Amino acid sequence: MNLHELKILMLALLIGVYQGCLANTYSVAVDIGHSKQNPGATSARGKPEFDFNRDLASILQQVLSADNIMSFSIGEHGDIVDAKQRSAIANAQNARFFVSIHHDSAQLKYFKIWRWQDIDRPYCDQFSGFSLFVSRKNPQLQKSLHCARMIGQALRQKGFTPTHHHAEPIAGENRTWADQQNGVYYYDNLAVLKTTNMPAVLIEAGVIVNRNDEKMLEQFSTRHRIASAIIQGIRDCKVLD
Repeated sequence: MNLHELKILMLALLIGVYQGCLANTYSVAVDIGHSKQNPGATSARGKPEFDFNRDLASILQQVLSADNIMSFSIGEHGDIVDAKQRSAIANAQNARFFVSIHHDSAQLKYFKIWRWQDIDRPYCDQFSGFSLFVSRKNPQLQKSLHCARMIGQALRQKGFTPTHHHAEPIAGENRTWADQQNGVYYYDNLAVLKTTNMPAVLIEAGVIVNRNDEKMLEQFSTRHRIASAIIQGIRDCKVLD
């Protein structure tokens, strides 16, 4: 290899490193909430929340890719138990935005029992809709809040409605509103939100203990609309610019 060829090779390697860094810099961390060991809420028909989270996150990543937005998943194998590992992975990958995917429940005092497939199962049809959470301990609170607002606005534009039950002044709830119109609450001590270096939002896509919400959230079309709204919100808040 002569000197000219060596220079061309070195230039190509440098360009590749630069492009790889740039792609990594502009990536979105998609955190799949909960794990196989701690699957989260159980739906009205007995499906674990982790499965809902993984299914929605998969569609979200597909839609992100189709929109030419780089992303990577965290916790897709269900083996991450320590929440701080999730933010540590996002920080190590230099993600520009962190979104944690969850599905919602309610306080036990609101549950009733119905029979589904010969099994008595708890449900709560009283509450329905999405909610979004940000932490005032996140180092980029204003960007986190702006993105949560934009995602909430996009969800409302696509026909979804925010739930208000997390603001109820009872044990286990009593969250402070950050933006009531767009379904955004403060959740300051949530580990995945307060320990990420980048703007971070947690989304509860719907209330899976609600029998109607559960059926709707199982549909591909619903998941695709939610994913599209999340991406629209990310675009609108300009966190990737």
